[in-house]
Amino acid sequence: MLERAVAETPRPFVYRASGITTLRGRTMDQDTLERIAATLNAASTNYSVFLKLYEVKAVEPTDSVALVQMALGAGATLGGIEEAQAEAVWPGVKDALLYVGDAGAGPSRAVFESEQFMSLVERLEKQVDTTIKTSTKVESFWLKAGHPAYPVFWDFALIFRREAGAVIFMGASSD
Repeated sequence: MLERAVAETPRPFVYRASGITTLRGRTMDQDTLERIAATLNAASTNYSVFLKLYEVKAVEPTDSVALVQMALGAGATLGGIEEAQAEAVWPGVKDALLYVGDAGAGPSRAVFESEQFMSLVERLEKQVDTTIKTSTKVESFWLKAGHPAYPVFWDFALIFRREAGAVIFMGASSD
């Protein structure tokens, strides 16, 4: 009976690869990100959104470069990193998600009139706020090489440090 109960208990993770776990059901969740990306990608013109969340479990304090490479692989080369001001994190993410594009590329204008989309953005805002509040430090970084997406119109990459490990939140849009 106990084995059955354990098997039916929902797991907080979507998948595990190379010691990195994509989050689900935590302060930020991949499901919300996937729904936002799918909504922005639907009926878009030359526009594709990538949103990804990684959790890196580190046993001891680890430098940020190592955390990023643990999440993205050894080919990830940082071009720069800096401490982010907590109050600037959400406005930067929100500006990216609400990017309207132009006549040749961008999300459908109807997306921004959708109550469902705006509800997802509000949910993500609360999740980002909670993640910031549970972090010991927030850093912003950019990659010279090894980006998991192909940023064209916008991108962001954030490290939410914790006592043991970090959550890495990345987003980008391309054509």
